[in-house]
Amino acid sequence: MRTSVDLPDELMKKAKIKAVEEGISLKDLIIRSLRNELDQTKEIQGTPWKDLKGKGTASGLSADKSGFEE
Repeated sequence: MRTSVDLPDELMKKAKIKAVEEGISLKDLIIRSLRNELDQTKEIQGTPWKDLKGKGTASGLSADKSGFEE
């Protein structure tokens, strides 16, 4: 599919340089980068709190030690 995207000049320059350094086309670099981003997003959308179940407790935690200022 053909599409048109308006990219910042500096980003395009860096992308072209990286493609040349890796010996691949700009198209292949963009496809790979987009796939990596979409795969990473899919992993993040999981439920990490389920993975942490049984890995510790919240005992000893208090709001005043949260590191956030009010």
